[in-house]
Amino acid sequence: MESIKPETSSKQDIQKEFNIMLLGETGSGKSTLINYLMNYFHNGTLDNLKIAIPTKHHVTTEDLKHHEDNVQDASKSKTRACAVYNFRKHDTIFNFIDTPGLSDTEGVIQDDFNIQQIMGAAEQSGLLTAIVLVINGTQTRATVTLRNTLCLMKRSIPDVLLQNLVVVLTNCSAASVNFDMAYLKPWTVHEVNVFYMNNSALSRPASQWMDNGRKKKAVEKEWKCSMETIEELIQNLTQLGGKATEAFKQMRMKRDRIKSQLHSILLEVKKYQSLQNELDIMKITQKCISTDIQIYSEYKRTTQVEHTEFVQCDDYNTICSECSNACHENEENISPFQIILGIALNEFTIISMAFNLINIFLSLSEPLCHCEHPLHTHYNAKIRPIKKIITVEEVLEDMKSAYDQSVSKNEKIQSKIGSLDTDIAAVKYALDEKEADILKCCHELKKLCSQFNFVDELQGILGIMERYARMPTSTVARLDAEKRIRNIKLVVDTLSSAGTSD
Repeated sequence: MESIKPETSSKQDIQKEFNIMLLGETGSGKSTLINYLMNYFHNGTLDNLKIAIPTKHHVTTEDLKHHEDNVQDASKSKTRACAVYNFRKHDTIFNFIDTPGLSDTEGVIQDDFNIQQIMGAAEQSGLLTAIVLVINGTQTRATVTLRNTLCLMKRSIPDVLLQNLVVVLTNCSAASVNFDMAYLKPWTVHEVNVFYMNNSALSRPASQWMDNGRKKKAVEKEWKCSMETIEELIQNLTQLGGKATEAFKQMRMKRDRIKSQLHSILLEVKKYQSLQNELDIMKITQKCISTDIQIYSEYKRTTQVEHTEFVQCDDYNTICSECSNACHENEENISPFQIILGIALNEFTIISMAFNLINIFLSLSEPLCHCEHPLHTHYNAKIRPIKKIITVEEVLEDMKSAYDQSVSKNEKIQSKIGSLDTDIAAVKYALDEKEADILKCCHELKKLCSQFNFVDELQGILGIMERYARMPTSTVARLDAEKRIRNIKLVVDTLSSAGTSD
């Protein structure tokens, strides 16, 4: 914001200083009002106009910087940046802050940028005496652009300054005004703070009236009335007490905080969705591994085999050491050697193994028993073979290896799932904290500016969040994101509609 001083003066001579901000729709007459103020404070006349800001019909006569562009195009805001015009009267300085017009043809983005500049200039001033709403008084109804302008102003001016609102209705008189003050509701501007000003002297070229006596007389009359109106305005401004602009700073901080937290929520939601997707994949994998564990858990197999046991009996039997069959039962002609051999083979495993080895070599030349084993492999003993079917457990090594690998994988995945659960819980906690902070800031901002429109302010980033909430494949993540957006939108809609006048 640049300070433009038509007249330099020593601060030591100044006892009072007033800061006045001008707000209005593009083409409402803010810059023209500055030019009238220039003529008022510098004794300009119709024959010797003092022009601070160039217009369509007048070039600047003062050596001042300005931020006016394309003065020939009435559809666009000519003021591109806030500028302060300093005027002195006796021991008092009046700082008029000229601002960019609202609702011009460059659209919402330009309006948002202009509002940021305006609020920044107000905050920088430190103390505001008045906010002057400059409105074209010839408008018979609230057009779309006027409604938009009023909406922008209402959501930008803190309530603490509503008692310092001043309205200047341009292009009209008190008798010819068409603008209905009801359009400003719920704002209430006292009648003493409403001024009517016909600025036709600067809104048309001098050639149109200078040589026409009747027109010139009418313009001179309007000029005189306008100067009287300026005088009344200045006197009125000196009666208003200045208000600190801290509220503008708080509004800016709350707005930035809300947008920052919404953006942070968007990033946290993305992180949450990524973690939830990974968790879903892990759970699916774990389910498959659990199925494998169940399948491979049958790595032990039981089979039934035939087993021969020997029991004591009263008679001698000829037992084949090869097939464990009783080849001859109830034998009587038994030599003592066979008895001893039978006992030894039956009691001592090592002797039995050695005996079997000898039988291998002797079997080539010895006749066979009817069991088709050599005779020397037989012995006599008081025992009888009994064949039984027994159950034997067998371990399938390949299946056991697959089972052990599946169990190991399951343990690792379970650990990963636990870690993801912890990370998701931390993200959800952070989201809860940010959501609560946003809601708190919204309520605080509403207290600062009861007409603040959260829908217009936040619809862009909320729209981005809504679009992203539809992207995740995880149903859990999607439902959580949608729920959070609904919570924020509910508060936003409630606060925006509360006390809002159409």
